[in-house]
Amino acid sequence: MARKIRKSRADNIRWNQMIEALRLMNFGLNSIRLYPPNHSEVAGTLKRLAESFGPIFEEQEDIGFGFMDELLYIEGSMSIEETVANQMLVDRFSRCRVKYLTFMRGVSLEDITTLFLILNAESLKPTDVPPGEQLARKNIQTIHIVEAQVDDIASKSRAGKRKTLFDWYLKAVETLRTAQEALKASPEADLKPLYRFIDDMGATMRNKGIDPYLVLPALSRGLDPHLAHSVNVAILCCALGDMVKLNSGQINTLVTCAFLHDLGRVTIPTEWTRDHTPLSPAERLIARQHADWGFMLLSRHEGIGLPVALLAAHHHDDRGLGAGHPAAASPTTTAAAGYRPDVFHDILDIADVYELGMLSDKYYWKRQRPERLLAAMLDRRGVRFDPALVKLLIDCVGFYPVGSLVRLDDGRRAVVVRPNPANPARPKVYMFEESAPASPVEPASQGVAPASGPPAVESDEPPPVIVDTSELDDSGLAFKRSVVGNIQPPAGLDIGALLDKKKDYLLSYTI
Repeated sequence: MARKIRKSRADNIRWNQMIEALRLMNFGLNSIRLYPPNHSEVAGTLKRLAESFGPIFEEQEDIGFGFMDELLYIEGSMSIEETVANQMLVDRFSRCRVKYLTFMRGVSLEDITTLFLILNAESLKPTDVPPGEQLARKNIQTIHIVEAQVDDIASKSRAGKRKTLFDWYLKAVETLRTAQEALKASPEADLKPLYRFIDDMGATMRNKGIDPYLVLPALSRGLDPHLAHSVNVAILCCALGDMVKLNSGQINTLVTCAFLHDLGRVTIPTEWTRDHTPLSPAERLIARQHADWGFMLLSRHEGIGLPVALLAAHHHDDRGLGAGHPAAASPTTTAAAGYRPDVFHDILDIADVYELGMLSDKYYWKRQRPERLLAAMLDRRGVRFDPALVKLLIDCVGFYPVGSLVRLDDGRRAVVVRPNPANPARPKVYMFEESAPASPVEPASQGVAPASGPPAVESDEPPPVIVDTSELDDSGLAFKRSVVGNIQPPAGLDIGALLDKKKDYLLSYTI
């Protein structure tokens, strides 16, 4: 995400080009408010902005501008802290339904000018037609807008209710439910709310980080298991897509596939998720058919691309390796049947298996312990799973996935709440058996959307004791604590309930 790293000379050149584009973007948006569109100051600034994109597009497909906490920054080039002193756009974008802008290769000066006029008019007097739809009506395909919802704009006021990441999770499940019901009822279902939510999700996760989102699957009790599973897969797909360097458009397509890949499960009663007995042959056949039902429901919708429908049809094929892998030459693969898996299939397959923990169809909905599942997936590297993707998955979730109960070297028990990509064996853990002094606490930023932050909220619950197992001791030669291994939760210890009790803290970005 947006953080300082050691850069080569070429990286420094690109960094400076991005910052120059940011400066011109800020200056242009301010100038068009002060002068008419044909003024030389406005025209000159927009021309320089368009020219500044040229060198960047030589190496990148798109450039992302984010409006996080009402501040403008560029994806990957400036942190929020580095832009906190920039107040030029605060008043303007507190009234504008824009969270994220993406300029794609081929954008023209005319396209940029049209966008600036739309944004200026929107900030002065919001219209019934969002900026993104106005661009679409003018047939501008080189600029993409992630739009803020009305409640997001209202929440910027001090009196507005600030939303947490768990509220985002509930909204994700409800948005998917509405989309699935609409697709089941009609081939002309309106999927714009789902697409807008996916755009918002992708921009937020890519720029604020994945870590708090990994806690959400452990908090899904009481939600529809089918819907929560698809949301969890979408979260993991977004993270892995960013790690393999997909661009923003490709990540949005991948996340759309993840949200809708299990659409066919609308034909299966949710009661099956609570029955952990082995399936009968007839029940197995019904369970397998959900992929076919998903394909039929998706393929009849004109607005859904064929790749999404094909992934729904093939996401439970025996293996997800693409044609470039040695195993792809086997006559038993899906490639021999006419379907050639690609990187989208590989990512969706590994995320789907990891999240649900199903490596066979003997049971319909029987979850495995995440660390055991990771071990099984490691054994299948190069057979079913792309070895490079398995490594990225471990970098993302760690050797001890979030929600795992572990024992430390001093004998105490803890629950993993954050992975450590730099050292997958040393996560951050919640010492639930230790108590902290109770005091009014102000939770950290919750990351629901780039434009909102948490209020000062008092809580009767003390903050959780979080221990970083990568922390060194006073000598600097050894670690203070280490994880010995995973342990089976004893009877009466509900890990989900432990995390749910502290979710307002555990979903913070400051852990």
